[in-house]
Amino acid sequence: MQPGLRKQLDEEGYVILRGLVEPQVVASARSGIDGLVDELAAGLIREGEVQSSFSEEPFETRIYRLYRDCMDRCPQSFRHELHLPGIFGYFFHPVLLDLVESVLGGEIRLYPNYTVRPKLPDWEGTRIWWHQDGGYTHFVHTDEAVQEDDVEELRMLNVWSPLVPAREENGCMQFVPGSHKLGVVPHVSRRYYLEIVDPRYTPLFEKAVSIELDPGDVVLFSNLLFHQGLPNRGRTVRWNLDWRYQDARQPTLRQDQGHIARSRTFPERAVHSAGEWARLEFR
Repeated sequence: MQPGLRKQLDEEGYVILRGLVEPQVVASARSGIDGLVDELAAGLIREGEVQSSFSEEPFETRIYRLYRDCMDRCPQSFRHELHLPGIFGYFFHPVLLDLVESVLGGEIRLYPNYTVRPKLPDWEGTRIWWHQDGGYTHFVHTDEAVQEDDVEELRMLNVWSPLVPAREENGCMQFVPGSHKLGVVPHVSRRYYLEIVDPRYTPLFEKAVSIELDPGDVVLFSNLLFHQGLPNRGRTVRWNLDWRYQDARQPTLRQDQGHIARSRTFPERAVHSAGEWARLEFR
């Protein structure tokens, strides 16, 4: 990673990489997700919830049309379903892994928290409040033996990339630059997600910056950075992928162990092809 980018990552907690992912990789991912929506549509038709699969609808609106009259049934995210050939190009992108290696070293794990999210217009179920991803690791997915220091010592990089233009109107992310230096802070549980409400930290939200990205752009950020997803006030679905890389020499602090994305010591252990990725499962 260039020194200027590394300095920004260290000081601000994030760095934006414009146009990193090629258009054909974006298209392959969208096609794979279209297949997942096909399966959802078939299920809704069998159950009599809808009369049409809305196959003629654009990618940006189709899932919303399907679930417009039964929003609480719409998936908030896809995770176990992501072992698709079209997703491989994102998670194992060689240039991205080169950048990650320059930060984490040559033993890289695809952390067991990789997701595709459809952010539907005006629905509470996809409203993401101010939080840290490390807050989830500490407060939700671990047992009492895991302490805040354990989470803070995880050597990780979060990755977020949109499959449609992400703007304030349709719910782009916002970051509080430099907030990753505060360590893990308290979170409270909401209906769908966690939230930071401690009055010691809420004044920092006034320093938020909006992360507006186009398909092919990628943002890398700390798992301790304060971030939220704005509500979607538009008329289209904001689709995105988010995933994480970790120094594979560390424990995940979860029951799941993820997959090796790159290993300089044991290269045969890494996932090397879209076909291999499609034969694996979430674990």
